[in-house]
Amino acid sequence: MVTLFLIADIFGRTRALETMGQELSEAVPDIRIIDPYQGLDHRFETEARAYAYFMDRVGLKNYKSILTDALASPGQDTVLIGFSVGASALWSVSDRTFFRHIQKAFCFYGSQIRQYTGVQPRFDMELIFPEQEPHFDVDELIHTLQTKDRVTCTKASGLHGFMNERSPHFDPDGYTVFMEYLKTHVMP
Repeated sequence: MVTLFLIADIFGRTRALETMGQELSEAVPDIRIIDPYQGLDHRFETEARAYAYFMDRVGLKNYKSILTDALASPGQDTVLIGFSVGASALWSVSDRTFFRHIQKAFCFYGSQIRQYTGVQPRFDMELIFPEQEPHFDVDELIHTLQTKDRVTCTKASGLHGFMNERSPHFDPDGYTVFMEYLKTHVMP
């Protein structure tokens, strides 16, 4: 049996993320969510408020610890899907030797991955980047990362946040395309 973990972005555990989990349960019945706020849906009014709260109360370093703790106990085969800061946290710890039970991961628009280009993941990772990012050249980062073993890079047509209905860049068409892709590719 496979367990699928959804690793939340700065909005944390939301109804939209839970709905995504329900949709993906067609492919993998055991779905769990890892988020930076211990399961609380803060219902942030804007992305700016979510970002400020995350940076003030959690930060990437603490989120990496939350993620590592949640994934540390070896168990059944595991597949991971991370979004934004969740994808960045996942990438930055993907070289840990005790993650032998992780089969593969999908990381959507993990912009901080650019700070950890020296990481060599120990499991297969698909990195899905947005069409563009304001703080770095997406094509240049893809060029750097796609030469690594176990790493596949894709450039989507949407912008950062296209999978999150709370994001100003939510793209319903992009969401549908990637949900269909995930449903057929999450099983190892």
